This record gives sequence, structure tokens and C-alpha cells, in this order.
Amino acid sequence: MPLIVEPDSLGPYANPGPRPGPPSGYDFHDRTVSRHLVHRAAVSEVFLTGWQATGPYDFLLGAQWPRLHGFYRLPGDRYHDPVLIAETVRQAGLLIGHAGFGVPRDHHFVMEDLGYALGEAGLPGLAVTGGPAALMLTVGCQDVRMRHGRLASLRVHAEITRDGLRIGHGSGQLRVITPASYERLRGPGRHAVTPPLPPEPAAPELVGRAQPTDVVLSPTLRPDTWLLRADARHPVLFDHELDHVPGMLVLEAARQAAQRLHHPEPVAPVELVTSFERYIELDRPCYVRAVRERTPDGRRTPVLVRLDQDGRTAAECRLLAEPVDGPRVPVRRDAFEGRPAVPGLLPLAG
Repeated sequence: MPLIVEPDSLGPYANPGPRPGPPSGYDFHDRTVSRHLVHRAAVSEVFLTGWQATGPYDFLLGAQWPRLHGFYRLPGDRYHDPVLIAETVRQAGLLIGHAGFGVPRDHHFVMEDLGYALGEAGLPGLAVTGGPAALMLTVGCQDVRMRHGRLASLRVHAEITRDGLRIGHGSGQLRVITPASYERLRGPGRHAVTPPLPPEPAAPELVGRAQPTDVVLSPTLRPDTWLLRADARHPVLFDHELDHVPGMLVLEAARQAAQRLHHPEPVAPVELVTSFERYIELDRPCYVRAVRERTPDGRRTPVLVRLDQDGRTAAECRLLAEPVDGPRVPVRRDAFEGRPAVPGLLPLAG
């Protein structure tokens, strides 16, 4: 049976070592891994449930999604939200960094890119059933770079199966930063910044949400541009205290922007890749811009989303939006739409 190490100090974690295959009797879905291994405060937000090293750079992980997640969900609740794949792969990279390569618990990880794509089964492979979704992730680490005997960066690539069916794959590039380097990078006092109250949200039904508190876009005078709502009180996106906008909020902004462009037809992001260029600060405005791109496939629509702050692109996301079977949302508009533009209201627009 592999050694499952629970953290009790700031020291490195032990690697259980490569094994030829899953040991007899070991249940990869018996319990969640320690929340500290995936940088989560709430146990309910931990999706990984077991792990084993199968080679120097190869791992087998178990994961479980709840039957219906309180935040990551699609209109109609027929399918699991594909964005759960991104969060699961993100957690896999953190766990492997700590448990597989001995990164100390107080070190920081920078996600430089994150993406996923559904398998041939498409959305039906993510069908919601009568119980939680039990997944297996076969993870290979690429471009592993060490510095002074410590992990400096790596790329994780995960093939994801559910009941033996390949439902998708995901990939992410992570960089490891020591506490001292992080302080130099972020500057003194960034952790003490008090985020302002977020602006008024867009109408929830326009962006595929049921509750205003889950909306991460605020309307502007331009139909393709929104102000990012970074609400530090959100229990999932801000599961723990942060001094910057979390990466999963960027993905959520891209998804909601794509849904807004497709309104009133509900869509799901079946493929997505995001690159993170720089930190998005909590105390300065960030603008989200989206455009639908042309495609020969009439069912899946490419959408390009950019997040700009201080006149520079901080993150870019490309996704494929596919219609979700279900009732169409009644047509409505945001309060700002149709008003004449006010000079200076959108300093980054143009």
C-alpha cells in the first residue's frame, strides 16, 4: 500500500516512490487528500482523493466531483461543469509538487497556463448521475526543472477517465517560488491591501448564473467589455486569503463572457486554454473583453477573451463554446446597454 503523507509541518513531503500498479485493496476514492496539499481552506473544495507515484515523473491520482457543485455547474444541471477539469488539474499540479517533489508547504506556485479539452464522448461523458463522479487521472510531468536540488518548474499533463471512459485531458505549467522570492516579486504590503467592494454584477441569467453573488462581470457601455468583479468574500473563488486575483476567477470570467455573447442560448466551455501573463491586482480595475471568432463548425464557437489591467494584457483565454441542451434563457439586456458612451468611463476601451 502506498504511503499517504499528511502534512504536519512546513517541511517537504515524502514521495511514496514508484510502484508497478495500484496495490491490491487500495481505494483511490476513500477520502480526500489533505487540503494543504492543494492549497484549499475548505475540505469541501478538495477534489483529489488518492495518489500514487508510478514512475519518477508519473503519477496516478483519484478524484471525485460532487453530484452537484454549489458553484461549478451548468444550466440545467444535466452535465458536470467542464471547468471542474481545470480545477482538478490545478490541484493535481500542486499535490504532485508538494508530495511528489518535496516542495515545502510555505512555498508559492505560479500557474503560467492552464487548459483542458473534453474527450470524444463530449458533454455526455460528464453526465450527472445518481452519485458523485469518480475519476482517475494518469499524470505525466514534462519539462521538469530543478534548481539546487529543489523543484523550480514543471508541466503536468493529465488524462482523465470516468468508469474507464476517457472524458478529457488537461495540462498546466507551474513555477515554484520561495517565500523570500515571493515577497520580492509582490512587494511589501501587498498582502495587506484591502480589496474594494465589487461593482454591481451583470444580470445573472445573461452569464449563466442563478445568483448575483456568483457573477464575476460588471456591465459597461460596450457590449463586448466588462469590469472584472473580484469579490474577496466569495467562498469558492476566494477559498482562502489572496493578495491577487486567483487564476480560477480568470477562467470563470472567460466562461461568463462567452455565455454573455451567446445569450439567450446556454453554452458550455468544452475546450479552454488560458495563459497568465502577470498578476491581476485586487485594488485596480481590470477589464474583460471577448470576441467570437469565425469557425467552419457551426456548433462549437471559438471565443477569445482578454483581461487587461493598467493598459496591459494580464491574461488571455481561448475557449470553444458548445450549446447545452435545455431551455433557452429569456432575452434581456444589461442596464447600461443602449446608452450613449460617456468619455472617460472606459479608459482602456478603444
